[in-house]
Amino acid sequence: MQDSSRSNHGYETMLDYQISWLLRLAKEGTNDRLHNVARSVLFKLIEKENDSNVKINRVEVWKQWERIDLTAEIELEVNNQTERHLVVIEDKTYTLIHDDQLKRYTETVNAYYHDKGRNSYKKHFWVISFFDRDEEWFKTLQKQCDNYKEWKLLSFYEVIGWKEGEEFQDTKSDLFDEFWLREWY
Repeated sequence: MQDSSRSNHGYETMLDYQISWLLRLAKEGTNDRLHNVARSVLFKLIEKENDSNVKINRVEVWKQWERIDLTAEIELEVNNQTERHLVVIEDKTYTLIHDDQLKRYTETVNAYYHDKGRNSYKKHFWVISFFDRDEEWFKTLQKQCDNYKEWKLLSFYEVIGWKEGEEFQDTKSDLFDEFWLREWY
């Protein structure tokens, strides 16, 4: 899928759409393999154990809100108690963190979610890279993220819980399998 363009080929935009779709599918799925993967992604991004007894009541996702790649509000029901989570994602393909963007994004999110009863959200800040942990781009991004205590870095495959050398079964969804499981970049 790579042409001769001098850009990131829209990888970051495609990742935004994929994650947005998976987060929404985690709530609306039909308990098949793809739905289970989508739930795993959601629980990974909210840093919570994937528990089948947890009900996902609401998932709302925004792309490019305040220039942030992806923002998602997630509401769960856990033991008859409501939990609210906010997932904030910045994607990085062939660029590094620049112009103090993570600081600005953190300030924007904290200011917005401090007002109007939104302070009940547990916030999760992620940088997602298309590079694996052993590649230099990833290591440089990790050093940059270390400067921002709120932000954590995940590789592309860590989002779906795939480990190198592990056989990952197709989900029977061409949309998911082509994007996440095939070497196309």
